[in-house]
Amino acid sequence: MSKPLSQILSDGSLLDNTIHRAQAGWFCAGTMGAGVEIQQGGRGANHPRAVWPLIQEAAALNQESTRLVISKPEADYEHNTEDPFLSLSGVDPLNFTLTTGNLIGCVKIGDHSLRISSRFGDEFLKFIIADADGFVELPEHGGTDSGDYRWLLVYLWLIKLRKAFRLGLPKAYETRTETLTQVRGRLDPIDYFRNNNQARYRCTYREHSYDNGPTRLIARTLRHLDSHSFLREAHTLNQTFQMATRGRSTPLQDLLATAPVRNPYYEDYNPVIELSKRILRDELSDFGDKTSTSAFFFDVSMLFEYFVRKLLRRAGAVLRDKTGSTWSIPRGQPFSTRQRKLIPDLVFDLHGRSFVFDVKYKSLRFQHGVNREDIFQLHTYIGQAANESEVGACGLIYPIHESQWEAKGLESNCGIFSDAINQAGKQIPFHVVFLKIPEQGTLTDAEWPKAFRNQFSMIVRSFASTLLEKLNSTAKSKSAA
Repeated sequence: MSKPLSQILSDGSLLDNTIHRAQAGWFCAGTMGAGVEIQQGGRGANHPRAVWPLIQEAAALNQESTRLVISKPEADYEHNTEDPFLSLSGVDPLNFTLTTGNLIGCVKIGDHSLRISSRFGDEFLKFIIADADGFVELPEHGGTDSGDYRWLLVYLWLIKLRKAFRLGLPKAYETRTETLTQVRGRLDPIDYFRNNNQARYRCTYREHSYDNGPTRLIARTLRHLDSHSFLREAHTLNQTFQMATRGRSTPLQDLLATAPVRNPYYEDYNPVIELSKRILRDELSDFGDKTSTSAFFFDVSMLFEYFVRKLLRRAGAVLRDKTGSTWSIPRGQPFSTRQRKLIPDLVFDLHGRSFVFDVKYKSLRFQHGVNREDIFQLHTYIGQAANESEVGACGLIYPIHESQWEAKGLESNCGIFSDAINQAGKQIPFHVVFLKIPEQGTLTDAEWPKAFRNQFSMIVRSFASTLLEKLNSTAKSKSAA
C-alpha cells in the first residue's frame, strides 16, 4: 500500500505523544502502526519534496503568533506554551522523524496541511470538553468533515456558550443618542436652541440593554456558523441572540474590539467572547490573510488536568487552589528576591496529611517507567509540601488505552501501581494511577459515539472514588500506626 506524503500528513495518521518515522521511503506512525510506502512518482503537489517545506514550517512555528486556544473559565486552566507542536530530525522527505507532544491541531500552507490528532480519538476530546463545563449530556455530533481540528474550536465555543447562556443574555450599559419627546440624560443644548419649537429633544443617555457588544459579537458568530453541524440543535439559541440585537449589522473591526464583560455575574461569557473573536478572525483569512501559513493548536494536557480535578472534586476531595499556592523556591539569581513558584496539579488533605499528585497526559513507557524529569519534579513537590504538613502519599496520573490496560493486567489492581519514595528518612507511598480510555474496536462509526460515552461515563465514576478509597485506607493505617 502506498500514499502521497501529503495524504499521510493530513489524514489523521499523526497522533500526539508519538514518534513517527520515515525510513527509506516507508512511513510508520508510532511503534504499532503499519508501514505505508510514500509515493515517489509524479510531479508537482504530490511529490514528497513539495510537502517538505510544510513539515519544516510546522516544526519551526512560533506558537505565540498562531491561533492557540487558551481558555480559562476557572483558575484551574493552565497552558504550557513551551511545548512545541512537533520536533523534526532529518533533512530528507523520505527519511525523517517527527516527535509529537501534548498539542493537537493543524498547520496549513497553500493546499497542503499537517494534522496531529488525539491518540484517544475525537470522542474522548468531545467528552472531556463537554464534561468540564457540565454538558456531558450533549448528543453526539459530527464535525470532522473539514479534515482538520477547526471543528474543535466550534465545539468548545458552543459548550461555553451554552454554559454562559444559563445566566441569561448579558446586559450591559449602552450609551445612546436619540431625539425624544422628554428629556433623558444629557440634553444637547445646541440642538435644543435650534429646534425647541418642535418639543423634541436630542439626548444622550445610558441604559441597560441586551443589544450590546458581547451579544452582537455572539450573534455574528452564530450567523457565521449557521451551516455548521454542531448548531443544528441550537436554533433557539441563535434566534434569541438575533432578536436581542435586532438584526443589527456591526462592522467586523468593531466586533473584534469587543471588551470583556465586567459584571462578575456574566463572567462566563468572557471565554465565549475570546473564542468568538478567534472564529471570526479565521473568517478574515478567507479574504486573503497576512501570511500563507495558518495554524490551529489545542493543548489537550491542559484540559485533561482540569478534567481529572473535576472528577476528584465530585468524589469529595477538597483541592487546594492552584493560584493561591504559596510554594516557591529561590531562582538562584544574585541580588534578587524573586522566587520560582511550584504548583503541583493536585494537592488535597486527608486525615491531617497532604497528598500531592501530578497529572500527565503524555504516554507512560512501561519498559522505562516514569520519566526522569517527572520523578525529580515530584520529589521537589513532596519536599515543599513537607514544609507545611506531613505528606500522606504522592503520585502521577496517566490516561491509558483500554488494550494497554488489559495487556498490562491493570484490572487486578484497579489501575494503581503502588511503591514508596524515601525522602528525608521517611517512607512516602508513591502511586502511579491510570485512567482507562475505551477503544472503538469492531464498533461502527455510527455506534461508537454513544458507546464511548456510556463506557467512559462508568469508568470515570469509579476512577476517583477508587483512588480516594486507596488513599483513605493508606492514611488511616498510618494514623493507626
